[in-house]
Formats: sequence, C-alpha cells, structure tokens
Amino acid sequence: MRLADPWLLAAALILIPLWLIYQHRRLALRFPSLGVIRGVPPSRWARLRHVPFALRCLAVAALATALARPQSGNSNTQRTAEGLDIVIILDTSGSMNNRDFTWGRERPTRLEVVKKVITAFINERPDDRIGMVVFGTEAFTQAPLTLDHAVLGRFIDHIQIGMAGEATAIGDGLATAVNRLKSVEAKSKVAILLTDGGNNSGRVDPLAAAQAAASIGVKTYTIGVGSPPQPGNAGQGFDIDEKSLEEIAKTTGGKYFRATNTETLIKVYDTIDKLEKTKVKIDSFANYEDLFTSLVAIALVCLIIELLLGLSRLRRLPS
Repeated sequence: MRLADPWLLAAALILIPLWLIYQHRRLALRFPSLGVIRGVPPSRWARLRHVPFALRCLAVAALATALARPQSGNSNTQRTAEGLDIVIILDTSGSMNNRDFTWGRERPTRLEVVKKVITAFINERPDDRIGMVVFGTEAFTQAPLTLDHAVLGRFIDHIQIGMAGEATAIGDGLATAVNRLKSVEAKSKVAILLTDGGNNSGRVDPLAAAQAAASIGVKTYTIGVGSPPQPGNAGQGFDIDEKSLEEIAKTTGGKYFRATNTETLIKVYDTIDKLEKTKVKIDSFANYEDLFTSLVAIALVCLIIELLLGLSRLRRLPS
C-alpha cells in the first residue's frame, strides 16, 4: 500500500480544516441571549444536528485521500552483478615478522596488520570471487576463488609466517595466481601481490610471470610494505626490489604502491578498491492498482446523505 502523490494529502490536511471551520461558523446565527430556550430539552433530531457536518468532514477526508492516489501492489528489484575474479598474493616469508606497523595501540607483526587490512578489503567486495595465494620459499594456493567470503576469512586466519618457507619467491607466487586465473572466463581478472622483500628464491622469474599474466589479461597491482630502517635498526629487512615490482605492474597494466605504515597500507587497498569497480545492474519492476474510486464513492454517499438530511429533518437556517 502506498500513496502516489502524498504531497496532495499533506496540502489537504492543512487547507481543508481551515475551510470547514470557516463554513461551520458562517452558517451560525447569533442571538443576544439563549437564556429563554436554555431549559428546553433537545429533541431526538436536535441531538443529531452535527451529523451533516460530520458527514461533510468524512466526505472531504475521503476526497483528500483519493487525490493522493492510494495504490496497492508490489515492487521487485533485480540485482545483477558482473563481478571480478581477484587473487590476493601474500608474502609469508620470515621478514613479515617485523613489527614496524601499528594497529591501534598495539604493534603486531607486518603479516597480522596486512591480514586485517585485506579482510576489510574483501568485505567491501561482496560480488567478487576472491582467492588467496601465499608464497615464501615456495608458493601454493591457500584458498580457491570463491564468493563465500566467510570461508575465505577462515583461510586468512590460518595464514602464518613461514608456512611457505622463509625466503621470497615472488615469481612463483605470481605464476601460481596466473595458473588459477587462466582457466576462468571472467571479463576482469586482477592479482594483488604484496611483499616486503625482493625475489631471492623460486623457479620462475618475476618478469616472466608478469608477461604470462599480461598474456591472459590479468592486471597485477604490486605493493611493497615496510618502513625504512631507523638508525640502530638495520635488521628490519628493508630490501624491497621496487624496480621489479614497478615492472610487474607496468607489464600487466596495473600499478605499484609503496606502504610504509598502516595508514598508507589502508589507503593503498582503498585506491585499488576504487580502481577496480564491480559493475552492478539494478532493474526495478512495479505493479500497482489505483484504489481512489472506492474513496470517491464513499465521499459521494456521504455528501448525498448530508444533502438529504439538510433538506429534511436536519435543515438548518440560514441554508
């Protein structure tokens, strides 16, 4: 149930009472004193003297509601999403154990911060199939492409430092993601590779993996994480091969990002989220039937009864 033109009803609720009050007062006769007839008991018809006015009010209310066009029916919304296939490639080598990032007042490992940011990114993309590849000395698929992001979240929870070895095989990580994406038919394929080091292990050269990604249309965004070493803390593992990461991104049509703290890391994933938008088509269908005819009929009946009463036993002077 809805009103097609509710503003007409709102206007009527303001103007009609003023008009009715004016009409009621205009029909009244003024006497200097009612003391002579005050003691006369009213007849049965006199007790009904307000019925015509009540009928008029009811008729006007029905017409005002009819003007707003009450309708009954239903509406349906059909949502069609053309989602992306995204594989997140995550470095779990030993250097991800550094604690140069913060989360609130805590200082967890780089990996723990990255996992929290990635989880937030996934939650913002309900229409995309997302998978996970982890790499260290070797690379493997931690989670296949899925729309069940709750299950994906549990896979992320189980990611630990060193689970794929202590070294950094960037080429193998990207190649594993490419193998995951080459057989899918999605119009848009995206890989997001995050590392805090340079390629020092594995069998696949990172640039060769990038060329393979480009050949099947996998756009790759690369992220280098880690803050520059501070005096006296040279062992933070700051050995990111930014040149290679930039080349990977350039070869595949993606972009390279540098994240030196938690805030910039969050901004990186927000930027990627905006760059890779999922197409969503929303079609709305509505089927409503007007109900004003019954209200007009009620108003006419009330006006006819008021007219008949006003011309007979409940006639008022002046008319």
